Amino acid sequence: MSRSSVPSRSIGKIGTLVVIAAIAAGLLSLMTSSWRSISPGYVGIVFDKASHLVTPGALEPGWTFINPFTQAIQEYPVTIQNYAMVLKSSEGSTTGDDSIKIQSSEGQQLNLDVVIQYQVIRAEAGTLYQDWGGADISVVEDRVVRQYTRTQVPAIAAGYTWEQVVSSQRAEMTTKITEALHTEFARRHLELVSFGIREVHLPETLQQALNSKIQAQQQAEQQKYQLEQARVKADQDKVVAQGQAQALQAQAEGEAAATRIRAEAQAEANLKLAASLTPALIQYQQVQRWDGKLPVFSGGATPLINASSIISGTVTP
Repeated sequence: MSRSSVPSRSIGKIGTLVVIAAIAAGLLSLMTSSWRSISPGYVGIVFDKASHLVTPGALEPGWTFINPFTQAIQEYPVTIQNYAMVLKSSEGSTTGDDSIKIQSSEGQQLNLDVVIQYQVIRAEAGTLYQDWGGADISVVEDRVVRQYTRTQVPAIAAGYTWEQVVSSQRAEMTTKITEALHTEFARRHLELVSFGIREVHLPETLQQALNSKIQAQQQAEQQKYQLEQARVKADQDKVVAQGQAQALQAQAEGEAAATRIRAEAQAEANLKLAASLTPALIQYQQVQRWDGKLPVFSGGATPLINASSIISGTVTP
């Protein structure tokens, strides 16, 4: 065997190993690209590049196998998504002042902070993919959630005065906007979960007017409260006075009844006493009280008195 043949064999083996390694790497890469993972809270829509058709049904979260040469997957969230358009750049979905500018029925400009909750309708995710040409959810969110909200809110708010927007008719206006957005979203395979006006920003002049009105209402409520307290106090005093009057009346009636009873008792006693006073008893009482001396009258005359009968205690008829 020549020396030149040994290196040739070694080179041949190395080349074979390289080819095998390349094939293995290619197969591994192919297998890796064929397996895709659908994230939790999302569904996967499979698009066939060859037929330009969407595979029926949506893939649930987890691992799935596709043909990487002819198929592609687009994921759409089916959980509730939040989208905020507010004045403060640190709180909204877009940087800068992203609040919605509206004009009231009087032509006053207001800024509204709004928050929308929505989600992709799971059963219509494939149709959503087709209608929007496979666009990412961020594109759908911008063109549907954002744009239709910024269109419907000013259109509906224009029918209300600025005071109604701030307070009295705010709930009604919110309901009308919710109904309009629900219809628009549903046509585009989205479900509106909720719409809310978080805050109303007024120009300085309107804010001052609103503050003055609120202060006046608070003062009126305070006066109303004070009047109510005074009425309650008056009612309480009236009840107390009536109680005192009734007590005095009861006391007077009791005293009058006691006096009447005493008078009736005295009268009855007098009647009994009068019935018991006979002439003999009267004379006897006189004798009991006599000190044995005859009364002296001026002129020296002495009245004729049957002293013997008084002394003896007998009664002269």
